[in-house]
Amino acid sequence: MARRRKGDQQDPWQLSLLSAIPGRERWEIKALRKNPGLAQNLETGLLSESGVLRARCNPVTGRVLIFYSPSTLNRSVESLLRNCLKNISERAVFPRLPAGSSAPHTASLARVIKSSIPARNQQILPPLLSVVGQALTLSRAPTFMIIFKTARGEGPRFLRTLGLVKTSSQLWFMLGLSTLLSFANFIIQPYRKRSWSRLGQATQHNLRTDLLAKIETQDMTFFDTYGTGRIVRLVTQDTENIGEFVERAGDELIEKVMTIAVCGILMLLISPKLVLVGSVSLPFFLLISRFYKPRIAESYARLGEANSNFSQKLENNLGGIAEVKSFTAEDREVARLHEADAQVTSLALKASGTSTIQSQLTSDMFAMGFILAAGQGGRMVAAEELTTDEYFRAAFWFPPLLSSLTTIEDVTKLYHRASDSAIRLAEVLDSSPQIQSGPVQLKVEAARGEIVFENVSFGYDPDVKVLENVSLHLRPGETLAIVGPTGSGKSTLLNLLLRFFEVDEGQILLDGIPIKDLELRSLRSTISLVSQEGHLFEGTVRENVLFGNPLASEAQVIKALRQASALDLIKSLPGGLDAAVGERGHRLSGGERQRIALARALLKISDGASVLALDEATSHLDSETELAIKRSLRQVSIGKSVIMIAHRLATVRSANKIVVLESGRVTEEGTHEELLARKGLYATLWQIQNDDP
Repeated sequence: MARRRKGDQQDPWQLSLLSAIPGRERWEIKALRKNPGLAQNLETGLLSESGVLRARCNPVTGRVLIFYSPSTLNRSVESLLRNCLKNISERAVFPRLPAGSSAPHTASLARVIKSSIPARNQQILPPLLSVVGQALTLSRAPTFMIIFKTARGEGPRFLRTLGLVKTSSQLWFMLGLSTLLSFANFIIQPYRKRSWSRLGQATQHNLRTDLLAKIETQDMTFFDTYGTGRIVRLVTQDTENIGEFVERAGDELIEKVMTIAVCGILMLLISPKLVLVGSVSLPFFLLISRFYKPRIAESYARLGEANSNFSQKLENNLGGIAEVKSFTAEDREVARLHEADAQVTSLALKASGTSTIQSQLTSDMFAMGFILAAGQGGRMVAAEELTTDEYFRAAFWFPPLLSSLTTIEDVTKLYHRASDSAIRLAEVLDSSPQIQSGPVQLKVEAARGEIVFENVSFGYDPDVKVLENVSLHLRPGETLAIVGPTGSGKSTLLNLLLRFFEVDEGQILLDGIPIKDLELRSLRSTISLVSQEGHLFEGTVRENVLFGNPLASEAQVIKALRQASALDLIKSLPGGLDAAVGERGHRLSGGERQRIALARALLKISDGASVLALDEATSHLDSETELAIKRSLRQVSIGKSVIMIAHRLATVRSANKIVVLESGRVTEEGTHEELLARKGLYATLWQIQNDDP
C-alpha cells in the first residue's frame, strides 16, 4: 500500500513517497521542481546504481519514477535517492536552469515526433502548401490596395509596363488577377489542411502502433504499475495530443511567422521609427512569457496526471459494475468519480486561466504598442514626416501583425499539451521489460513437459514471501495437483512457471533447461493455461476458441468445444459459434466462460503444447459437467503433463502426485491415498469437504 512521508524543515529535498509496489516506486521531490539540471543529474546518478533498471525525473511536477530489481538493490529507494541527492549537492554539478527552461519537454517531444513522423518525402508537401497558401492569403490585402489606388488613377508602374495605360484596363486586369488569386487560394487551402491532417494522423497512427507494440512486450509488473485506465489514456489521449500538435502547430506557426515577417517588413519600409515605437511593448511581452511559461507547463502536467487518475478510477468502476450494483454502491462510486473529475475540472480551469491571463496580457501589451504607434504616426503626419497614404498603410498592416503575435499562444498551448504527453510516452517507449527473453529456443513439438521447481522462493513484496523454498517435480505425461488454503501461493507457482514474474531464489527448469535461459515465446508456447478468471475477449465464441490456435479448422474448434463439454452450450446460443460473448464474456455465465476458456486451452494442446496448466478451471461447473470434463481431460492429456490447482479435492484425487501448500511451503506430498493415511491437512480438508464423521 502506498504511504506518504511528509517532508519537514530539516529535509532540504522534501521527499514524499506517492506509491510503491515491488520493483517500482514513485516519489515526489519538491527540490526538483523548476530545476531541470538537478533532475537530469539525479536521473543519471540513479541509472548508475546497481539494481536500478529505469528512472524518470520530471522537473515540472518534481516526481521521480524508479524501476528496480528487488533482489539486486541492497538498500531502500529512499536511501538511494537521498544518497544521490547528497552526492550531487556536494559536487555542485547541476546548474539551476532559468525558470522558463523547457529543455526536457522539448527534447522528449522532438524525440517522440521524430520516431513516429512519416518518411521525409511525406513531410515536404504540407509546409510547402502552407507557404503557398499563406502567400495567397497575404496577397489579398496588397491586391485590394492596388485596386483602390488604380481606381484613383494611381495605378502601379508594372501595369503601364504591361501596356495597360487606361484606368479601366488596369482595373479589369487587377480584378482578374484578384479573382485568379482568390480561386487559387480556394483550391489550395483544402489541400493544405488535408495534407497537414494526413501528416498528423499518420504520426499518431505510427506512434500508437509503436506504443502498443512496446506495451505488449512488457511484463506483468508494468501493468501493475500503470493500471488499465492510465495505459488506455496513453494510447488514446496522449498519442492524439502528439498528432494534433503535428497537424496544427506546423501549419499555424508557418502562417503566423509569414504574417509577422511580411507585415513587419512592409511597416519597416514605410517607417522604421514607427516600428520602433510600436515595438516598445516587446520587452514586456518577453517578460510575461518568461514568467508564465513554467507555470503553464506545470499546470498542464498536473492536469495530465489528474486525467490519468480519473481514467483509472473510471476503468475500475466500469470493470466492477456488477459489484458496484450488488453492494448498492452507486452513490459512493458517483461521489468518488465526481471528486476525481472535480479535480480535473479545477486543474483544467487553472491551466486555462493561466494561459488566458498570459494571452490577455500579451494582447494588451501589443495593443498598447499599436496605440503608441498610432499616436506617433499622427504626429509624423502632422509634421509632414509621413504621408497620409503611408500612415493608413501602416495602420492597415499593424492589426494582422498584432493578431499573429497574440494568437501565437494557441501554438504554445498545443506545445504544452503535447510536450506533457511526450514525457509520459517517452517513459513507456524507453522502458524495457524486467524479464528478458533467454537465448535458448525450444521447439514446441520437441518439448517433453518435465517441470522442476528447485528451492524456489518468491514474494511480490520483497519483505513478504509468498513462496519459500518450494521444490516440485512434474514428470512428462504425469498429473501434478496442487492444493492448499487460499493465499498459500498456488496460483503464484503458475505465474512463475510462465515467467510473468521472476523468482527471488532458486530456479525452475523445463525439460532440464532453466526457464531463464529459454526464449519467452518458446516457454509460453509449451504451456496451455486456463486461469481462474477464464477471461474472454470481446468477439464471438469462434474467435475466443481460435485464440488457442488461429490456424485451426472449424472441425478442430468443434472438437475442442466437445472435449470441454461446451458443444450443447454453443448450440443453444443464437448464432452458434458466431454468437457474441460481450465484453469480458459478460453475456455468458461463469461456468460457460470457463468451458470456452478450457476449449481454447485444449485447442492449444492439440497444436503441440506439452503442458496443460489448470488454475481452478472447473470451479464454476456443476458436478456432472466437471465429471464429463475430467473424462475428456484424461483422453486429451495422454502424453501431456498437467498441473492442476483446485480447492475441491475430489477434482484432484486421481492425480499422480498431490502437493499441499500451506503458507508458501510444501507441507505434504503424495497420492490421494497416501495423504489420507497421513491424517494431515489434506486429510482434514477432505473430511470437511466430504462431511465424513
